[in-house]
Amino acid sequence: MGGVYIDKRYKNFIISLTNYVSYGNKWGKVGIDVEFYLKGGEPSMFMGEYHPTLDEKGRIAIQIRLRRAFGENAVINRLVLTYGFDTCIMAFREEEWGRFVSEKLVPLPQSNPTNRNWVRHLMGGAREQELDRQGRIIIPASHLEFAGIRNEVTILGLNDRIEIWATDNYERYRPDQDSLNALAGDLGI
Repeated sequence: MGGVYIDKRYKNFIISLTNYVSYGNKWGKVGIDVEFYLKGGEPSMFMGEYHPTLDEKGRIAIQIRLRRAFGENAVINRLVLTYGFDTCIMAFREEEWGRFVSEKLVPLPQSNPTNRNWVRHLMGGAREQELDRQGRIIIPASHLEFAGIRNEVTILGLNDRIEIWATDNYERYRPDQDSLNALAGDLGI
């Protein structure tokens, strides 16, 4: 989806309309999200499954739909990569990485050896990586080795982060339909 074209002459009007819709007494209750449409209807969370390939320089392309989820004011050319769960690489926007560390890692009592190992795993593997102009990111060799990535890659958008998998590893971890149905039943979905 390419988004909505809006003539620049109407920019101030649309900003005013957005503020009115967001904060106005009458329209604010309607729930119209003008900004969503102005941004081309793209979500602000990571979602979807993508299958880029690893090139000879150790780069993968981060799809435009994922890059748009960074938001208009974010630094959209940088991700924090770290060793993830199972055998994937996790990628965060910088602000989400900071939130993850402060909310999930900092509170862990360091007197517990399991906590220390977990923090070492995540923080020791953390690397800031820049996207180039084509939206490609270099995956460090240590991360490629950890995830077993050689060529075929599966990228999953998971709300606040991206998981980068070797496709064959992801296929082994992917839940089967019966497991998903049972989980949905347990959750009351």
